[in-house]
Amino acid sequence: MCFRHVFAGTVRLGLILAVFAVPSPCQADAGAHACMPGTYLVEQDDGTQSLWTLSRDGAVHITSSAEAELQFSHEQGAWKQSGARMARVTTLDFSYGPPVNGGEPPLSIARVDALLTFFGACHRVDGRFELRFFDPQSEDALDPTTDTGGPLRSTFTGRRLTIDGGVDHD
Repeated sequence: MCFRHVFAGTVRLGLILAVFAVPSPCQADAGAHACMPGTYLVEQDDGTQSLWTLSRDGAVHITSSAEAELQFSHEQGAWKQSGARMARVTTLDFSYGPPVNGGEPPLSIARVDALLTFFGACHRVDGRFELRFFDPQSEDALDPTTDTGGPLRSTFTGRRLTIDGGVDHD
């Protein structure tokens, strides 16, 4: 009988320790990566503004204030953490041209390769990017070495959008 109580107590203690040893989702996300996903209001050095959304699954969506004027689509792509407070981003978008044979093929495909640095609790981000244009008929936007032109470079700063009062400041 005493053995059964000791065994049951040991099992209970093991279960309790197992519950506390497994990190909760909040604890598991407590690193720098956990604060990076979100939406940022970004301003480039030329005044263009955009919304950058980094999803937890590694997807990126960017909407730019220059889309209508320069006739290009929203940008979509991928991101991954590249340092304690840094991330690399690659996105693609389509530049619009005139209809061809009843279809809407892109005039070009643009590729953005960016490096982001986050500050504080990721409420502020600074970055730089290179923009390349690819001819969809003869160049591969997934392989930047096929670009026959040179990259355009820009820098930007951004602030994280939050529910509690709009944009946080560090």
